[in-house]
This record gives sequence, C-alpha cells and structure tokens, in this order.
Amino acid sequence: MAELPPLNALRAFLYAAETQSFKKAAERLFVTQAAVSHQIRLLEDSLETQLFLRLNREVKLTDEGARLLPYVRSAFRSLKSGVDQLRADPSPDRLVISVLPSFASRWLLGHLKGFQASYPDIHLVLRSDNELETFEENDCDMAIRLGDGKYPNLRSEFLMRDAKIVVAHPDLTEHGSLSVERLKTLPLLEDAGPDGSGWLNWLTEQELDPDDFRISLTVNDSGMAIDATLDGQGIGLVRKSLAQDLITSGKLLKVNDYEINLSYSYYLVAPEHHFQKTKVRIFAEWLHKELEASFLPEYFAYYGS
Repeated sequence: MAELPPLNALRAFLYAAETQSFKKAAERLFVTQAAVSHQIRLLEDSLETQLFLRLNREVKLTDEGARLLPYVRSAFRSLKSGVDQLRADPSPDRLVISVLPSFASRWLLGHLKGFQASYPDIHLVLRSDNELETFEENDCDMAIRLGDGKYPNLRSEFLMRDAKIVVAHPDLTEHGSLSVERLKTLPLLEDAGPDGSGWLNWLTEQELDPDDFRISLTVNDSGMAIDATLDGQGIGLVRKSLAQDLITSGKLLKVNDYEINLSYSYYLVAPEHHFQKTKVRIFAEWLHKELEASFLPEYFAYYGS
C-alpha cells in the first residue's frame, strides 16, 4: 500500500481548495501563508501533479485537484466523526437545535414549556435557519428539517408528514363553515413553498374550474401566508403543521376537509453519533410524543424509502 501524504499537507489542501486562497486557508489554520504554500508544494511533489493554478490574487484547482477534493473532504469528515465519537459530550446540559423559522415560531416554541418543565437542567438553544445544518466545525447537536429525508453523511429520523389545508379567519366564515360558492367571492392566499403546490392544485384535484376563483396573493414564506390569513386578507391554503395550534385556539378555522399532501416530511437530522447523546435522545423522544398529541395519526404514516 502506497504511503499517504502528510496529514498537514492534506488539511492545507482542503482549506485552500474550499476558500480558493492560500491566505484564507492560513487564517483558518492559524499559520502563515508561506506555511500553507509550503504544505501544498509538499503535497504536489508527493503526488507528482499540480493541484492549483496560482493566479494574481487567488488560486484555482486544476482538474487533478478537483478530482482529489471530494476524497480529502470525505476523509476528514470521517476522521472527525470517529474522533467525536470517542470524546465525551463537552456540553451535556446544553442542547443546540437548528430549526426552520416557520416551524419554530408557529409550533415548536408554543410547546417547549412542557419540555422545560420536565427537563429544567437542559439549556435549549434554538437556531432559526432555512439552510440545512452541515454540523461541521460548530456545536449544533441536531436539526429539524422539512425534506425528503436524504441528507448525505447524516442520519435522518422521520417525524411526520405535512399537508396544505384551507383555513380562514372566523370573521370570513359562515358560522364556522365556507361553501364553494362563498369561496368564489373571496380572495385566495397561498403558500407556494416548499413543493410549489397551491390553489390551482387544490381546485383541479376537486374538478373545480380555477377561472371561477380569484388568487390574490402568493408567497414563498409559510409564516407570511399564515400572517395574511390571520389578518383576514383572504382564505389561506397553508401548511397544517403551522396552522394546527391556531386552529386549536380558534384563531383560524379549517373550512374544508380536502387536503393536499406534501411531498416532503419533517425529519430529525444529525450525524449518526449525535443520536447517542443522552440530551438528543431525550429531546427526540419528547418531540415524537408532543407531535403525536397535536396531530392526527395519519400524519405519522411513513411513505419514504
């Protein structure tokens, strides 16, 4: 088996490739730019191939360097994962969760009181973010995401499905209900995310003519769609996961039984070894039970692969 290049040289290559700069790589490694350049040269000599094109103010990977990068990146991720598993959790009483802003504000925050009462010694840190957490070089323990459950190098644990439902402010309804004829006279609001389904889907699936209805507002932010519906601006087609607590409290009414099932579901996402942390297991168990208490059983049927 051929001897591998030095680890420091491979690390310098990884950082330089990701930043396209020897200077930025040096800053991340807390060494001089000359030291990074020296390590890269050692690696190129070891492999007998040029990995970077040196330009005036930046560096770019050669074709050979681009082929090598994913293997080096994967190797360091694997190495970090192995080391992390051998280390004790440095913050057993601090749980950092990356969560979608809409789910955090419309459901999770309203239910955390019970968790905090049961586990007062766990300090929860919620990071509201639409981007998938990579778990690289930070202290994030787990993420709650809406997607297909396929996240490279991460484990995903199914939580529940979601659907889009028709809701309205009570003032726009007829004693709590809404006929199709009445629906034709009112402005329609829709949440176009996350899979693009909207009123056109809802109407055509029920063999209703979209030309008989008026779609007045489309937004790609689920929270904004809820806010506009709460404000009485029209009849909302929104995600059930975000509207459920408002329906329970009577602030919104579900005015039609027909639902559009989303192609995405909610998942707990984290590196495999994070699920071995006691605090992660505690929160995951609590979250499953809390969701099951809030939503109907059919939302927990898993249709994935």
